[in-house]
Amino acid sequence: MPEQLTTAQESLTLAAAHWHTPKGTPGLWLKAHITLVLSEQDANRAQRYQDAVREVTLQLAQDHERRERFRQAVFHSQEAARIWWLDRHLDVLESLDWDLFKEKILPLVGAADDIQAKAERIACGVLYIWEKLGNDPGQHARFTTTVRTVLDQMGWNDALAWPALDEPSVADATEGVRDDRAKSGHGADVDAAL
Repeated sequence: MPEQLTTAQESLTLAAAHWHTPKGTPGLWLKAHITLVLSEQDANRAQRYQDAVREVTLQLAQDHERRERFRQAVFHSQEAARIWWLDRHLDVLESLDWDLFKEKILPLVGAADDIQAKAERIACGVLYIWEKLGNDPGQHARFTTTVRTVLDQMGWNDALAWPALDEPSVADATEGVRDDRAKSGHGADVDAAL
């Protein structure tokens, strides 16, 4: 390769530039300037190879930069991703598949390791669960039991205060206290304290 030829040329120049005596020839001192040259055919072949390597390297760098700019422009927010998806399907708006967008594109939004992106992904997960639970108390009870069991097994009992099936939630308990105190005439003091 041309760069290897340059390295070899420099090594030889350093080795032969100072006065020295060759092995086996006492009394003979020499220094030299040596030039290495590839034959024209080898030089052309090496140059073509180097040009091809340079072209592939440049293409890879351009592809990487294009993908990075695309990621920054489209996937930095859900709004930008929606606009991009809509723009790509302007000709077929009647058959626009938002479910495919939610399944394939939306998970890529905010894939960076920042706190806001993580919070948005967790919020989307919680919203999905909430929508799936609906208004069925049985589903809520099964979900709550499952979450409490997982937290207990992980040793994270203090992670979230999930109410037990038979115990009222904090909001229910607070409301009950207010009602009881209001009946007994101590409502103003309790409300002020709460």
